[in-house]
Amino acid sequence: MFRALLPALLLILLAGCSLRPAAPSGPPPKPPVDLPADAQNCLTHQECTLKTSRTLLFVFAYADAGAPLVVNDNRVLKTPDNVPRNNWPAIRIQLADADGGRFEFSSDCSQKGCRIKASRLLACYRSYLEGKACRLR
Repeated sequence: MFRALLPALLLILLAGCSLRPAAPSGPPPKPPVDLPADAQNCLTHQECTLKTSRTLLFVFAYADAGAPLVVNDNRVLKTPDNVPRNNWPAIRIQLADADGGRFEFSSDCSQKGCRIKASRLLACYRSYLEGKACRLR
C-alpha cells in the first residue's frame, strides 16, 4: 500500500513546487541613475529635441507678448544687447546637449519697473518645457 501512495505523494510534491514562483537568478537590476525630475533636464535625444522645440515656442510667445525676439548664438538663445527692451527682461537660454543635459535659463532686467519678474518668467519657461501654456502678458 505504501508503494501505491509513493507515486501519488511525489506527484503532489512536484505539483506544489511548480506553483511557487522561480527565484531570481541574480541580484535585482539597479534602476538607472537619473537626474532629479526637473523640467529643465532632459535624458534622451528625443526628450531634448522636444524641449528644444518647446523652448522655441516660449521664445516666440515672449516676443509675441512684446519682448524683443532673441537671437541664436551657438546654442544660446539670448536677447540682443542693441535692441530696446521696453521694460522686458533680457533672457538667455543655454540649450541642453542633444543626448542629455540641462537647459539653463537666466533673465535680467536692468530697467525700472520690468513687466514681469524673473521668478515668474522662469516659472513660465518651465511650464513650456513641461508642455503647458503660460501667459506672459
